[in-house]
Amino acid sequence: MIGFPRSHDRRSERAAIVLLFLVLLAGHAGVASGARLHATLLRSSPAAKSRLAVAPDTIRLVFSEQVVPELSQISIVGTDGRSISLKVANDPHDVHTLVSRVAVALGSGTFKVVWRVLSADGHPVGGNYEFTVAQTADPTLSTAGTTAPAVPTTSLPVDSMSTHGHTGNGPEEKPVPILASLLRGLGLGLLMAGVGVLFFGLTSRDHRHLAARTLTSRSITGGAVLLVIHAVLWMKHIAPNGALSGAFVGSLLGSFVGRVEAARTALALLAFLAIVVARRRKAALVLGVACIVVSGAIGHPAAIDPSLAVPAKVVHLIAASVWLGGLIWLVWLARCDDAACRLEARRVSSLALIAVILIAASGLVQAVLFLSTPSDLIHTTYGKLVLAKIIGLALLVGYGAYNRLGLLPAIDAVEGPRRLSRSVRQEIVLVTALILIGGFLAYVPTPPVSPALTAGTTGSIG
Repeated sequence: MIGFPRSHDRRSERAAIVLLFLVLLAGHAGVASGARLHATLLRSSPAAKSRLAVAPDTIRLVFSEQVVPELSQISIVGTDGRSISLKVANDPHDVHTLVSRVAVALGSGTFKVVWRVLSADGHPVGGNYEFTVAQTADPTLSTAGTTAPAVPTTSLPVDSMSTHGHTGNGPEEKPVPILASLLRGLGLGLLMAGVGVLFFGLTSRDHRHLAARTLTSRSITGGAVLLVIHAVLWMKHIAPNGALSGAFVGSLLGSFVGRVEAARTALALLAFLAIVVARRRKAALVLGVACIVVSGAIGHPAAIDPSLAVPAKVVHLIAASVWLGGLIWLVWLARCDDAACRLEARRVSSLALIAVILIAASGLVQAVLFLSTPSDLIHTTYGKLVLAKIIGLALLVGYGAYNRLGLLPAIDAVEGPRRLSRSVRQEIVLVTALILIGGFLAYVPTPPVSPALTAGTTGSIG
């Protein structure tokens, strides 16, 4: 963060306070509404722990959101450990339901149904449950492939489902893709930096003289390239067998999550073409901002209270773009010592005040929506990453206080711009670390809302 001069615009302060109040109010509303988990298995046929007299000829799974059969898997594991993959289709009358015909004779014994679908936030989600087929004349057993009335059919017991970790009963949890997480964070970070610098360059009073054309071009180009590579790695991560086929890619692009990811990648490429090929900086700025806005609808915000989480994420990313772009802009301006550069340093300072308030407020809203309790900050992987971002933000605020009290008052001195540039460079390193953490947050599962809500539902496997 850059230091704030005492002469900053009072109206900017008041506007920032109003925005902070509105965002916090939205966060409070989010607490009342509660968060929604990944795609949740609502009921099944056969039901969990049901005992049947005749083996079922069909498996039906009903989920809390639309599921795409080409992006889903259902298999049955027999008593001998052999897995039978089933052909998956949607119920023609309900896009929330998957139907698979059992084309082989199961015989008697205990069988496990293992399923895997793609959640609205782009994460593979899976689980499993068991049912038993017993050749007996017991009248309490069902003979039509369903359960007797005395057996629950809507909720799945927690001991038969996978949660966020492997329970030994469900599918193993896929590890967080390290390379994809890094590319997501770096790609979006570079694009945000380029957009931020471009914003300050176009809005400066002497924008033709101060414009950092090469810097913005390289930053947006690097961001676009990394986001394209990330999109490919993300598709391989969510592909049922880790292999990309034409049918899978077509089905993915037909889903909402696939279209949003494709839109983000396309906008990043268009921003690259606008700044590098067409040399239209204003068009590149508009396309870059649009890419950042679309990024707010990808990941956890798309699945957990999207009406609140998506706007909060968009505000968070745009404010961070202004903040990061302002830091890089200051380093760029340190090369000159005329009055225009000093004026720009003070302008960046004023805008940074609004940006840091919005970053903190929108981050708070997301933390409230995505974390079940404050203890999640120290007991879950997702919470620990959020805590690391909070600590990093506090350190950046400390840098801002040092810049304000120690460096900006002396900016007119001979060594003033260089000292400020050195401090800002250190700040950029810290911001980069926070951006990388953000890349991992997109792939790490959020904590369950409560044990009562998540018992017997789903588990993220990626």
